[in-house]
Amino acid sequence: MGKWESNGGRCAFIGGGNMGGAIIRGLVSSGALAPDRITVCCKHADKYPSFRAIGVRTAGSIAEALEGADFLFLCVKPGTVREVVAECVRASGYRREMVFVSVAASVPCALICEAAGGDVPVVRTMPSTPIQVGEGTVALCENGRVPKWAFETVCRLFSSIATVAVLEEAQLNPVISVNGSSPAYVYLFVKAMLDGAAQQGISAEQALPLLLRTVTGAVKMIEQADCPIDELIRRVCSPGGTTLAAMQVFSDADFAGTVARAMDACTKRADEISASL
Repeated sequence: MGKWESNGGRCAFIGGGNMGGAIIRGLVSSGALAPDRITVCCKHADKYPSFRAIGVRTAGSIAEALEGADFLFLCVKPGTVREVVAECVRASGYRREMVFVSVAASVPCALICEAAGGDVPVVRTMPSTPIQVGEGTVALCENGRVPKWAFETVCRLFSSIATVAVLEEAQLNPVISVNGSSPAYVYLFVKAMLDGAAQQGISAEQALPLLLRTVTGAVKMIEQADCPIDELIRRVCSPGGTTLAAMQVFSDADFAGTVARAMDACTKRADEISASL
């Protein structure tokens, strides 16, 4: 960590869209990184005023963004990573020891090295969109070329704004189905319950606060439980009761199998994207 302080610890963000912007604002608001140690380069300059308002530096070009940077965050679409990395390594401010931190889904570390023209230090991450409201998760790995202090720094930065899990790179595509795409599963389930409530004469305005509190409460029960989730389910399912009747419908419809198949489809698609890049 001493090296982080001695070298200035500057981060260049290429891309300041929803995810990149959420990471930047989270780092600043948490106090994990001073805003003047962040420079962002966006495709659309209309995003710059909001960054300048919180003290973040803005750059008119990738070359300008990289000046003095130690960490290079790639917050761009997967299909553009090759050209962005190639532009970075051609930039006057680029140094070979800069650490690439990719938040582009399904992009292997090897692709970034290939685009950079050789072995470079890469941290690959898979953040979740709730990072935008301070409730995100980040799964990450490194390619074996990242100095220990640098990887610890990246983990520390993300830990200030999200729950972090360090995985092997082979797990980074499968984990998309666990934390990257899964917010949509939760939204779908809540929407389905709202639709079900409406069919029984309870409006969305009435049902939504109850549902949201129930979901957050159930999550806390899992976090604090000293027993398996199956036991939590059993405790709600009184013999011959209402919950058991509902759970039987889920079982008959192979709810668990449907979720597993959806997650498998998510991972297969991630593998397809990786192969196509």
